[in-house]
Amino acid sequence: MLRSFDLVLIGVMTATAVVTYTIKHRADEKLAEVRRLEAEIKLEKDTIDLLKADWALLTQPNRLHRLINVYNSELQLTPTVPTQLAMPKELPMLKAQLPQPETTIEEIIAGKSSEVAAALKGVEAAKAKPSSKVPVPTPRGRGSIEVISTGSVKR
Repeated sequence: MLRSFDLVLIGVMTATAVVTYTIKHRADEKLAEVRRLEAEIKLEKDTIDLLKADWALLTQPNRLHRLINVYNSELQLTPTVPTQLAMPKELPMLKAQLPQPETTIEEIIAGKSSEVAAALKGVEAAKAKPSSKVPVPTPRGRGSIEVISTGSVKR
């Protein structure tokens, strides 16, 4: 005869088995996802390696020199003169060194400039004009369906 304690132990064992199976199933799903991600990473790395090799082939000096000779009449390329290269001191000044404008953006937005005030008056005048009615296409009747034959479909 089964005691109530035995029934409780059977219930606990069943619950433990269900929890263990659930954990194992989730672990298997995560492992499959990890393998899928590893395969994607390997594919991306292989693609990057292939693109690097392709880039190395495309930028070979001998190949570029042949292309320059073939397309010289169209491109009209000339070698770079050493004086075309700029030194750091020849570069434009830093943004901090730029001269400041006489008016600030806040003054322009506020409309203190006469040009801005005139432009704002023009905008207000355009808003005051009555807007023209937007034309709406008339609905087609059922009998006026256009038949266009393209010749692409054989019937």
